[in-house]
Amino acid sequence: MPSKSELGRRIRQARVEKTLTLKEVEGRSGVSATHISQIERGITSPTVNALERIARALEKNTSYFLEDVELPEICTLRDDGREVVISERPKIVLKSLTHGIPGGVLHMYMMVAQPSTRGSQEVKLHEHEGDECGYVIDGRLEVRIGDEVIELGEGDSVHFKATLPHGVKNIGDKVSHSVWAATSIAF
Repeated sequence: MPSKSELGRRIRQARVEKTLTLKEVEGRSGVSATHISQIERGITSPTVNALERIARALEKNTSYFLEDVELPEICTLRDDGREVVISERPKIVLKSLTHGIPGGVLHMYMMVAQPSTRGSQEVKLHEHEGDECGYVIDGRLEVRIGDEVIELGEGDSVHFKATLPHGVKNIGDKVSHSVWAATSIAF
């Protein structure tokens, strides 16, 4: 959660971007201009109710002002090699396709999965809140969701509750590429 001064800076920045005066925000939110000024200067913190009303007046999601890291309204991510290795044997690499937006819950990844070798270990299962879905661009994947085993090929997709234990491995003989989306940070 940002400090009082950072919260105030974000509110002021949003107000200035909208070219609104303190009085105009007061009229839209019902929060006094004096109180908004004190919040903007980091002198005081708003109540949750006041912050919600100010956010609505500034046409922002309340979470925009509360994110630990200030996120842009539009997320653009260039391919610069950001990757997370989630499995070494066989190697599975995830690349973030988004960093998120204020109040956003959707996260997207490109998965590059090397072929499994004979006798390679079982799929490593994990679980998290939200939904998850995947689309296979090329190759073949085995997706385990709870007790179910689903084979996916090029053009196939799957969507499931991510609270179920799940995992993926490449069952083809070439590298597989797939795109995954989750409504919470999955990996």
